[in-house]
Amino acid sequence: MKTLLTTLLIVFCLNTIYGQKRKIFSLSPMTGDTEQVNGLVVGVGHFQESQYVQRVNGINIDLMVLSPMVVLYSLDGKHSEERTGLKLISNGLNLAVGGYMEGTVHNGLSFAMYNFSDKINGLSVNATYNRVVSMNGLHISGFGNFSESTHGINIGISNRNDYMKGIQLGVYNASTDFTGLQIGIYNKTNALSGLQLGFWNKNGSRSLPFINF
Repeated sequence: MKTLLTTLLIVFCLNTIYGQKRKIFSLSPMTGDTEQVNGLVVGVGHFQESQYVQRVNGINIDLMVLSPMVVLYSLDGKHSEERTGLKLISNGLNLAVGGYMEGTVHNGLSFAMYNFSDKINGLSVNATYNRVVSMNGLHISGFGNFSESTHGINIGISNRNDYMKGIQLGVYNASTDFTGLQIGIYNKTNALSGLQLGFWNKNGSRSLPFINF
């Protein structure tokens, strides 16, 4: 009887919390009237529609079982030209079998299968792709890191960043305008302010083996 009463009390408290705009716990997708969660979010991802730019301050856990199929969405390494608009700001720790989709900004630590968000600041480790409009910090991805703008360090098999200041470390590194250090088998950029180290290095001025500047 005591266990039953405790369980009912917990359910009642969670239901009360779930009905508020500001919560300490929520399932995902979050309800449309949820404005902010200061605590824990657990579920299958953020696909909800809301009148708010929703916020998660704390821990986000994503258990999306279709994640391997979603990875195919990023094989071209390009971000969608049709921006969805900002929907979610996440501050803290992200642990995901899946990952963030477009319309998301994440600040903090992220360990996920993939990341397709608009912006990420901090440290991210992705099993497959990190495809973001803007990224700042250290980002490690199994297949590659792709962005329009990057400040920091990218480590992956393929790193393609249109405008970057920092370090690219991978097999294939490419950028339109690069400031910093590229280390890989093949390094390419149109405009270079820095150094290229690799088997073959190409920039707007010259193509050289081993080292280029």
